[in-house]
Amino acid sequence: MLLKGKNVVITGSGRGIGKAIAIACAKEGANIGLVSRTSEELNISKKEIEELGVGVKVVAKTADITKFEEVEAAFQTFHNELGLLNGIVANAGYSRMWTTHEFINEKFSEILNVNILGVFYTFKAAYSYLKKDDKKEKARFIITGSEAYPNAPSKLAAYVASKFAVVGLQKSMTMEYKRENINFNMVLPTQVDTRLLRGKSAGDGNKPAHVLNPWDLNDYYLFLLCNDANRVDNALIFAYDFNEVKKLLDKAPSGKKENWEVFKDFLEENAPKVYENVKNLGKLVDFIITRSK
Repeated sequence: MLLKGKNVVITGSGRGIGKAIAIACAKEGANIGLVSRTSEELNISKKEIEELGVGVKVVAKTADITKFEEVEAAFQTFHNELGLLNGIVANAGYSRMWTTHEFINEKFSEILNVNILGVFYTFKAAYSYLKKDDKKEKARFIITGSEAYPNAPSKLAAYVASKFAVVGLQKSMTMEYKRENINFNMVLPTQVDTRLLRGKSAGDGNKPAHVLNPWDLNDYYLFLLCNDANRVDNALIFAYDFNEVKKLLDKAPSGKKENWEVFKDFLEENAPKVYENVKNLGKLVDFIITRSK
């Protein structure tokens, strides 16, 4: 099991991407801390993990990610129940769509508060409880970003601004805590079948073909949390690029996809732009290849 005995906390884990990450981490042996504003959704996530029968601990704690006192109390509970924390996934997110000059002021602020302050509060509350005493097994802080960076779609000004901001926040924290055995990385999904994208229709089985399922992102988070990524720091993992990698792995001749070293020439020849974007993350490609066997 990739994460056996590790303690991982995921914000926004009542549904969508966060819930999928939590279940995937539990299957790999991690004890899980669940955070969401909605107790009903958290209890469902907790029950589903417990019903896996893998014997991990699961602690659920409601908190509004924009209220530091609530986030701080949640992490104190996780530490008390689980011990030192190996990984944090700052996943909670929010968005609304309006033409910029018509954007409701309060909603603009709310989006920034969830997507930026929420990440800051999560790190601040978690910092004292991170297991950062071993450079061979560093603590991991992972942010869920978005393809809105750097693409900047229209009518999403607040969301785009927030996703640009957390890239800068990650870069700053990477430099600041470089000597403290904490790695900071980000997964940047394309469109995913969640309520953030499809509202109450999410999960109805009728998503457009180009829209990912939440669990399609699991490999990226699992990689960043596992020992293979101990030296990966300040990486931006764009889901689009690695989805293209997966497609090309399916097409590659058997002798060209055993590992990154033999696959990279095939990738460069057939998708040079994708190759340029992923060439520094060969360990993740190896991870994907291994998981697909």
